[in-house]
Amino acid sequence: MMPLRILFLLSDMKDSATYVRAFNLSKQLANLGHDLTLMVVSPAQTFVKASYIKQGVRIVETPNFMHNGLGHFTRRLFLDPGMGILDILSRLLEMRKDGYDIVQLFDHSLNVFLPWYIFKGHLKSKFVSDWCDIFNYEGGLRYAYCFRLDAIYRVVGFPFRTLSRYLEFNLRRKVDGVTVISDGLREFAIRQGVAQNNIFVVEGGADVDAIKPIPKEDARRRLGLPLDSSIVGFLGTFQGDLDIVIQSFTRVKREVPDALLLVIGKPSSWIRSAVADAGITSSFIQAGRCSDEMLPHFLACVDVLTLPLKENLASRTRWPNRIGEYMACGRPVVVSDIGDTARVVRNHDIGLVAGTDIDSFADTIVRLLKDSPLADKMGCKARELACTRYSWALQAAKLEGIYFHLLASPLSNCNDT
Repeated sequence: MMPLRILFLLSDMKDSATYVRAFNLSKQLANLGHDLTLMVVSPAQTFVKASYIKQGVRIVETPNFMHNGLGHFTRRLFLDPGMGILDILSRLLEMRKDGYDIVQLFDHSLNVFLPWYIFKGHLKSKFVSDWCDIFNYEGGLRYAYCFRLDAIYRVVGFPFRTLSRYLEFNLRRKVDGVTVISDGLREFAIRQGVAQNNIFVVEGGADVDAIKPIPKEDARRRLGLPLDSSIVGFLGTFQGDLDIVIQSFTRVKREVPDALLLVIGKPSSWIRSAVADAGITSSFIQAGRCSDEMLPHFLACVDVLTLPLKENLASRTRWPNRIGEYMACGRPVVVSDIGDTARVVRNHDIGLVAGTDIDSFADTIVRLLKDSPLADKMGCKARELACTRYSWALQAAKLEGIYFHLLASPLSNCNDT
């Protein structure tokens, strides 16, 4: 097969959850011999772009000037970044070269939508939209935040939110192909008018090269954690479901008094407050954001990893990135009985599926904490599954096949109105 020139356009800043997905796919596609360029908003550059090569991928960090519009005010109205003028201009200039076979669009913000909209009828490229999360529906990111005077912002921001909804759905109905992260999101896309034969499932992956099993005792010694305690872990950039674990942990402590709760991710005041309200401050460890080097050690030191989900449409259609890290480190997972991840955990016996209530989640954690042989057996199966079915290399090979399928098709949706 001929090597392809591929452009990834990401709406948010580098190191976001979407960046993790996009970069892992891009570096594996580069390993397959393709020419990859990934454009993402820079966390450091305000007025100029920065370009460099990382693991075979050309990374272009675009200026973050006005990325969030007027800052907190705009975020309350629109809840959508990607409005940076210099960022959008950089993307338009890159696409103007007209040398890409595939342009993959991650998310739907203006800095992704406008380049597609302007060039969709003028380039030979095939446009593919990657849909990871529902934004404008029940449980979506738009509903994940509550602000002071939120009711007023929702009324005043109605036109902005209507535009966001238009961008999210119109893009997916008009591109050449849509890659979705779960079967649940595929079904939702079909209900929203996306042509069924244009939808392809590309689940999240596991970085089995960067995250490998480490003996639990070795990881705890390196981190200075107790060797004999039971540790329950949670990893997440998006922490909207963490309250399920915190509330469950109060019940876990009744059955396993020495248990500790380890949270890996961005610290926040609401987490500290929730932990204090639950009365578990002395049993709580806030790891914060950790480096790529240290993440495998934090994951390896736990006995059970948790993946809580709330009952809503967004949860039923998600494939949280953390399930890949969980599988790769070789630890069992407790997951809420919602969506594709619950199906994978149940079908492949890599953990236990809990009900959607707090008591059930707590009881399921306790069961694994008290049955070490079962937990170890499930952890081994999780690692095996990560290597054989969910490695990023396999997901990238699937995406490569989709690209060649679309390039072989003479039909295109890009000129539709």
